Amino acid sequence: MTEGSYRSGNSFLHRTDPRVKLLLVLGLAVCLFSATTPQRLLLICCLWFAVAGVSTQVFYDVLRIIKMLRWLLVFTLIVHLFFTPGRTLFGTSWISYDGLVRGLMINTQFVLAVLFSLLLAWTTRPEALAAGLTTLLAPLQRLRVPVKEAGGMLLLVLHFFPLIQAEVAILKAERKENHAGRSGIKGWICHVEPLLTRLFDGADALAREINSGSQLLEQGADREGAKFDRHALMTAVGGLIIILLLWQV
Repeated sequence: MTEGSYRSGNSFLHRTDPRVKLLLVLGLAVCLFSATTPQRLLLICCLWFAVAGVSTQVFYDVLRIIKMLRWLLVFTLIVHLFFTPGRTLFGTSWISYDGLVRGLMINTQFVLAVLFSLLLAWTTRPEALAAGLTTLLAPLQRLRVPVKEAGGMLLLVLHFFPLIQAEVAILKAERKENHAGRSGIKGWICHVEPLLTRLFDGADALAREINSGSQLLEQGADREGAKFDRHALMTAVGGLIIILLLWQV
C-alpha cells in the first residue's frame, strides 16, 4: 500500500519547488471543479497521465484508487441518476439522462482531484510539503493564525499515514499466518486492541520525535522560503499557461 506515501525519485516533479506544486494543484482543482464540459475533464485527465507518465504501474495505481473509491462513486452516480430532473432514459420517468451525465462528471472530477493530490504526495517529501505550505501561509501569522503549529500537525499526519499502512499490512500478514484462528468479524476484533495499542505508541513516539526535531520543519521552511529559482519560475509560468488554456475549454 503506497497511497499517500512519498516515492523517491529524480523526476521533473521531484525537483520542482513544493510551493509551486501546491499552487498549481490548487489552480488545477479550481479549473477541475468548475468544469462544465466533458472536454475539459478529458484534457485534465490527459494532463495527469502526461505528468505522471504512461506506464503499467501508473495504470495499476489508477485502477487501485478507483477500486478503493468504488462504493462512493457508485452511490454518487445512483443518487444523480434517480434524483436529477431533466431528460430521461429508456422511456422511463425515473431514470435521468442528465443525472447520468452529471454523476459521471462529478465522479470524474473527484477521482482526478484525488489523483492530483496523490501525485503531489508521491513526489514531495512530507517535510518539504509541510514547510512549503507553512511558507505560503506565513502572511496569516499577522492575523495571529498559528501557521507553524498547523504545519507541525500536517507533518505529523503525513508521517502517520505510512505508520497506519505498515500496521495494517502487519495485521493482514498475521491473519494469513494464523489460519486456525477465528475468522470473519470476530477474528478482526481480536486484533483491534493490539493494533490500536501499536498505533497509539507509534503516534506518541512519532510526535516526540517531530517535537524534538522541530527545527527540521523550521529549517525546511527557511529553505522553502527562499526566492524561487529559474526552474521554479518556468514551471509556475508553464503551469499557469496550461491552466488558463484549460479554462477556455
